[in-house]
Amino acid sequence: MMKFPFSFLSIFLLLCLGCSPETDTALIGAKIYEHSGPYDQLFDQWNQMGINTAFSSESLISDREFMLEAREHKISTFVIFPVFFNPEAIIEDAGLAAINRNGEAAAEEWVEFVCPSREDYRLEVVEHARQIVREHQPDGISIDFIRHFVYWEKVYPQRDPATLPVSCFDSLCLNHFQAESGLSIPVALSSIPEKADWILENHEDKWTAWRCQLITSMAEVIAKAAREEKPDILVNIHLVPWAKEDFNGAIQKVAGQDIKALSTCSDYLSPMTYAHMVKQSPSWVHGIVEDIFMQTGATILPSIQVGQAYLDTEFKLEEFRETLEAALLPPSAGVVVWSWDHLIAEPEKANLFKDIVTAR
Repeated sequence: MMKFPFSFLSIFLLLCLGCSPETDTALIGAKIYEHSGPYDQLFDQWNQMGINTAFSSESLISDREFMLEAREHKISTFVIFPVFFNPEAIIEDAGLAAINRNGEAAAEEWVEFVCPSREDYRLEVVEHARQIVREHQPDGISIDFIRHFVYWEKVYPQRDPATLPVSCFDSLCLNHFQAESGLSIPVALSSIPEKADWILENHEDKWTAWRCQLITSMAEVIAKAAREEKPDILVNIHLVPWAKEDFNGAIQKVAGQDIKALSTCSDYLSPMTYAHMVKQSPSWVHGIVEDIFMQTGATILPSIQVGQAYLDTEFKLEEFRETLEAALLPPSAGVVVWSWDHLIAEPEKANLFKDIVTAR
């Protein structure tokens, strides 16, 4: 992506969209999945540190005491809502699994995805979202794993785009693709690899557009259901942290995320810019925010890592400082840290975070 001097680009972005992050309250969030201590003490600490939003597991959102204390402390709550990542469902019904171009289940280590064409599964997910919002009334829903299978956490800058996985090629997806695109796979092609190769070699653009629509339509229906239950609910969508042209357009060709389309049904787009994890520099975080903003004009909420993950190399304090500062640069609307447990486990990073956030 072309880089501009910060001062010029920031002024350009703010003038074009008429936004002024300096006068708006930044969203400062933390991802939290469980907590064993008193909630009042947790949120007292968050108030002192400048954290104003909890991105929480369903189990915490379902905890009445957690929600009461959050509201008492003026902490907004978003439920983290995973969509197509569901290993438990696949254990119960192996036929749910998405299929890669080799004809195998789309899985790598812990990452296992459901076929996005399964209408029964899609309906269950939407109803589950509706139930959570109706019963627990969170301030927002943070839609996670709303994409096709890819283990992006281990995709590094020099990765050959041709080696990235593409799915889903099960019979349901292949039949729907043909019906909706008007194409017919030659009858002489009998195996999944043969059919996948034919599609990708001859009709990749149509395949990509169709796959993106599978994801966009799911996000739209979830957002609609949530807003029917709570009209003022905020919708956040988690994004794979790739710029438009990264890995030969893999954000659409592999992940199936059409970010411009996704921006129309959401209040925030949240790229998971875990720079250290994917062997990128701290400044890369700002570059991803810029790239998404320039494509969409949306409100961008980058998520950054705190603790060491996947790599053996240490994630040092100064690198965390640079990452946090990059994440907060305009046109960012704030920052979400992954995760609270990681932050509180490293007091130096927690103190640094507090100093930077509360000084704004």
